[in-house]
Amino acid sequence: MTEDELKRTIDEIVGEAVKPLKEQQTNWIEKIRKEERPLEERKDKGLRAARMIRALAAAKGDPEKAADYVKKNYGDDEIAKALMTTPLESGGYIVPEEFSTEIVELLRPQSVVRRMGARTIPMTTGVLNIPTLASGSEAYYVTETQDIPTTGPTFGTIRLQWKKLAAIVPISNDLLRYSNPAADVIVRDDLVAAIAQTEDATFIRSSSSGNVYPNGLLHWVLPQNVFDAAHPYTLETVTSDLATAVLKLKQNNSRFVNPGWIMSPRTEMYLMTVRTGVTGDGAYAFRDEMVTGKLLGYPYAVTTAIPENLVFPDENLDRLTEVYLVDFADVLIGEATRLIVDVSTDATYNGNSAFTLDQTLIRVITEHDFAVRHRGSVAVIQGVRWGETASDNGG
Repeated sequence: MTEDELKRTIDEIVGEAVKPLKEQQTNWIEKIRKEERPLEERKDKGLRAARMIRALAAAKGDPEKAADYVKKNYGDDEIAKALMTTPLESGGYIVPEEFSTEIVELLRPQSVVRRMGARTIPMTTGVLNIPTLASGSEAYYVTETQDIPTTGPTFGTIRLQWKKLAAIVPISNDLLRYSNPAADVIVRDDLVAAIAQTEDATFIRSSSSGNVYPNGLLHWVLPQNVFDAAHPYTLETVTSDLATAVLKLKQNNSRFVNPGWIMSPRTEMYLMTVRTGVTGDGAYAFRDEMVTGKLLGYPYAVTTAIPENLVFPDENLDRLTEVYLVDFADVLIGEATRLIVDVSTDATYNGNSAFTLDQTLIRVITEHDFAVRHRGSVAVIQGVRWGETASDNGG
């Protein structure tokens, strides 16, 4: 065999050996390119749902025209396909689960109740029964010949049933005329904020009326765990009220797995600025701990969903608020894994016409229910006037 023939033989052998490697590399490159999504979609959750909603708004609810809008402005076949296959309900169009779950994830940092650790349970149907321990097993001391009493836990049931929360989000038609990704972010953030704000007001204080609303924390709490703040108030009485709330949970066998406070902005500001000393010119009583996000050792959060204008007519007191201490490990949110959207350019909101304002109204319906597995895990301080002036509170 000549030298040239030997080289050709070696080249053929090497070529056959590396051929699978070349094919594998080529296949991986093609796969990466095929599955790669635009950077902003992978980075920012909820943009796909926002784009689907924007497209429906731009097309005035026509899914076929909305799909054309998406193809023209985004070149996104995935969203276009979803629009063409979106089921139609009486309330509008169902956003695909893989899109709507991203919106649900974004609610967590926006909603105080979710952020504090309420447990979310996906509900694929409208009703879900959750067992809850009503009474535990008992233990006895017995003699050597005495029979051991037969005991066992007693269970109750909490029934979660979908309640519809409808949020109206106005969108400027100017946003619909442009395909800038920043517009998608605005639509998404407005949508999440509208749902979160209503959720907190519902999950904290609402009363189930005609099975339309979920019962909030205020209506799950045991009667003995609700008490009035002292009037007039001082640093000493405020500290005592806070300690009483902790004691209420402990006396009712709360597990203290994930306890936390929720309060109004005025309450937080008072606690951050109140000082020790007879004349109130000493050290800050709670500030050092509160700047770390805790009060009496437990995390706290602030929300405007707790009113600051409550009234006690019998005591001639107004401008009152509440403070909640909750073990959020016992708080449940049963949640549908879908959103339903509809659009209108003619409807009115707050007395304003969408047509006159050159806006499109987006109605988003989400379905959920709210419950507390152990009612002793909630305490409520009512009649709180902390932060008012001495002349206002009588002290």
